[in-house]
Amino acid sequence: MKKIRAFQRLGLAAIAASFGFMAACTPIDVDTDDGLMRALESRKRLDRAIPRLMSISASPGRLEPFIPLLVKMYEEGSPFDREIITALASSGNPLADSAFKKAAESTDFKQVIQAAHGARATQSAEVQNLLLKNFDRQVNPEVRRVILDTGTTIKSSAIAAKAKSILNGNLDETPFSLLRTSCNVLEFQKDPDAAGTLLLAGFHMDGVGRSLGPDCRRALMALGRDVAVPVLLTAFKLENKDLNIYIEKHPDTMTADTVRSDTANMLAIFRAKEAIGPMLDFVGNTRRIPVPGTLAIRPAGDPAWAQWASLVGAASQAAFFAINDIGVRDNARAKTIFTDIFNWTEPFKIKFRNAIELTGTTNIEVSQRVNAFRVLRENELVSTEEVAAMVNVLKGEEFADERTFRNWARAAIATDMLTYLAITARNGDTKALWQLFNDMQEKEFAVPAPENEDAPLMAHANDTIVQRINAVRPAFELADRCDTRAACYAGALGNEGLSNYERIKIVYELGLSGDHQFFEVICGVYGSFDLFGQIYATNALANLGTAADIERIRTLSRTLAGTMSQIHYQTARINLENLIITLANK
Repeated sequence: MKKIRAFQRLGLAAIAASFGFMAACTPIDVDTDDGLMRALESRKRLDRAIPRLMSISASPGRLEPFIPLLVKMYEEGSPFDREIITALASSGNPLADSAFKKAAESTDFKQVIQAAHGARATQSAEVQNLLLKNFDRQVNPEVRRVILDTGTTIKSSAIAAKAKSILNGNLDETPFSLLRTSCNVLEFQKDPDAAGTLLLAGFHMDGVGRSLGPDCRRALMALGRDVAVPVLLTAFKLENKDLNIYIEKHPDTMTADTVRSDTANMLAIFRAKEAIGPMLDFVGNTRRIPVPGTLAIRPAGDPAWAQWASLVGAASQAAFFAINDIGVRDNARAKTIFTDIFNWTEPFKIKFRNAIELTGTTNIEVSQRVNAFRVLRENELVSTEEVAAMVNVLKGEEFADERTFRNWARAAIATDMLTYLAITARNGDTKALWQLFNDMQEKEFAVPAPENEDAPLMAHANDTIVQRINAVRPAFELADRCDTRAACYAGALGNEGLSNYERIKIVYELGLSGDHQFFEVICGVYGSFDLFGQIYATNALANLGTAADIERIRTLSRTLAGTMSQIHYQTARINLENLIITLANK
């Protein structure tokens, strides 16, 4: 009996051993999480396990149970180090930092890139420091860029210094992507010592026309008004020695007018009142604008002439817009200067003579006069009677010569004057001002009937102004009803069939009210405005908003990104980004 039982025990043991042997020989199914874990632990079937691992790495939550084992595998080394560190980087799990430290010192540039991605994800300053120590020995520019890019999410004085040194170096020989990333790093790091560097780098343009302007200027403005405004003001006044030397070395890509245009725009975003005096000095200066020496040797008709004239006009226009945004109410000097510009007195004709006569265009004159009028009107520097006198200027003999296209200049000036009057209208302006333009349709703005009704219609100088006279009348009539009562304008916003100019008039008045309750009202209709309307809606939000409203503007921008056409949204996005800077510095 004992022998039988002993035999039975031996049989059972053999059966059990055979089952164990069979289990050990069973193929590992890497398509299951248990099988994948077994494969990684045993280092078997890795040729199937690693692709499976990469497929689930897009879902960091699914990868989490494997993180400790993957870190161990990477630290011990395997033929699949690239794939493992890539999976760890995608996880964003701080448990992987030890692996990222090893990857940061790898001689395999692809593993170094993943270490940088991992550092960004885990916010590891320690990994970032290791990467930065190895920055200079990296040959691949993309590796350098990715290492530097960690400075857009992790604070580090060392990486800020590296970004600054790159922008202080030879920009023409540095990859553009590295320059742009340097600007982005300094935007996040907010190093006040980088202000001068960012100003100068912002004017760099590479050989194919790419500009650092948007990135570096955004970084400069991120430093805040106390740091940025003094630097911008010195540049606007052309008192920055380094920048002046840069202008001399790059005559084909920039001029003093380029500097004034760009800095005026940024000073306006900060609403820098200290810039008003220098800007009035600039726009009020009647010295004739000289022709740059680089143009003197070029033949008439060379496109460079038109480009130069455009820069001359753009610089003045940027200063006009900036002055208007900052505000010059009750400023007698501003009234005198802009009235003279509107009247196009002889000193201002002489100032722009080179730019106008050598290019054969009246665009500069028209833009000067209409934008001067806008400043006067929106800052309440002129009375109704003075405006009426300005309208009568358009009846003068200076606009009678059709051979020199003066009728086209008059129509262009009148169209914009009438538009600005509609936006700023008050009770009674329909009869006092709109009617003046309407009466001029019989003579100055007459559009003659075609001699041959069957012939194709030819464009006439007065087509636009005649259309505008009719288009803006509802805005004038709205002012007759509401005058200065913001609540009346807000109530009118719900009316059906509002014209574009009525809606712009409404947001303009709500912005003037100073009543924060209308901030959300304007946000609600912002996306429905055209590019011209966005200017007024943005300024209204700037007037009403505070730093506490910044997150609302970010939400608005994200919403518009999904509802506007991309072309339309790009302008809105820039307007809203600038608005955030304005609100943050109020």
